[in-house]
Amino acid sequence: MAIDFDGANSKLEHTTASGFDVATYTIAAWALADNSGEGFSRIFALDELANAAILAHFVTPANTWFFTQRFSVADGNWSFAAADGAWHAVAISYDRSSTTNDPTVRVDFAPVTVTEDATPNGTATSPTTGYCVGNQSDQIRTWDGAIAHVQFFDVILTAQEMDQALRRPGSIRRGLVLWLPMYNSAELQDWSGSVLNGTGTALATRDSPPCQAPWSGKAGAITA
Repeated sequence: MAIDFDGANSKLEHTTASGFDVATYTIAAWALADNSGEGFSRIFALDELANAAILAHFVTPANTWFFTQRFSVADGNWSFAAADGAWHAVAISYDRSSTTNDPTVRVDFAPVTVTEDATPNGTATSPTTGYCVGNQSDQIRTWDGAIAHVQFFDVILTAQEMDQALRRPGSIRRGLVLWLPMYNSAELQDWSGSVLNGTGTALATRDSPPCQAPWSGKAGAITA
């Protein structure tokens, strides 16, 4: 199962979570968009008010998602295709230390073309403490659809690691800061070991994405 966000005021957040202020990082999540939601609707935001990094859905065009890293002068923004109405395994790695860097994006276990819609300028903005899934803290960017297995790593994962983190959530532990399986509207625990459990608002339960059972981490890594 997964958590369903209502496109109006749902959110899952932790306002004091730490460990996200790193130069290199990877975000991975399963997400299904019913539509564009509440306008630039969030899958994952750092911090809880989206002051640093954002994975989200464009208002227009449809079937387009985007990644933003905020900078002191001008934010960097990159978009990529992901069709509405279907589950997608999305992984993004990024090095915010230079404005010339572009993110690496994989959708459904394959590299995708990324369009730079806005070139970053200045220095990367560090998040304060906190994260928000399916929205931002002020509830004006609500996701309409389902989200599961949100993961944050404080390293740049390889393509194989990104795929494995989504095929078998929990199997990649290198750099793992946050893992929210989100099996149902009451399952808000962080399984990474960081104990950054979320607090939910107006959440519901929905069918799960097409991934394998979670990895316990007790029997070593897999390569499939």
